[in-house]
Amino acid sequence: MAPMTLKAKRVEMDPPEYVDRRASPRRKTRFKATIVHGEDLATLPCLVVDLSDSGARIRTEHAGSLPAAFYLIWHAERSVIEAEMIWRSGGELGVRFKGKRSLEGKLTAELAAVYRAWGG
Repeated sequence: MAPMTLKAKRVEMDPPEYVDRRASPRRKTRFKATIVHGEDLATLPCLVVDLSDSGARIRTEHAGSLPAAFYLIWHAERSVIEAEMIWRSGGELGVRFKGKRSLEGKLTAELAAVYRAWGG
């Protein structure tokens, strides 16, 4: 009896369409920022590469060691953003903004400590 051979049928499939689920449109940026995290308020420089009203894509070294929630110091605006990590891939992470405060004027004790950790 001869061995049976099977021929694989090649099926062409269209790639799935990308669906942008963001609540607001994003734009490319190159803003310098600093991540402040943990009980010891460690700092980590980063670059905001995409920005929307509700979140951002951030590039940084040591992204794998970051907790799910941290503060993002926005250098140019002198503001602090409470951020929640949504995804992480290599040296990049996506964050959702939870709240934003100016670093000018009266600060809560917690935000004053974050500001001092940054060097303000």
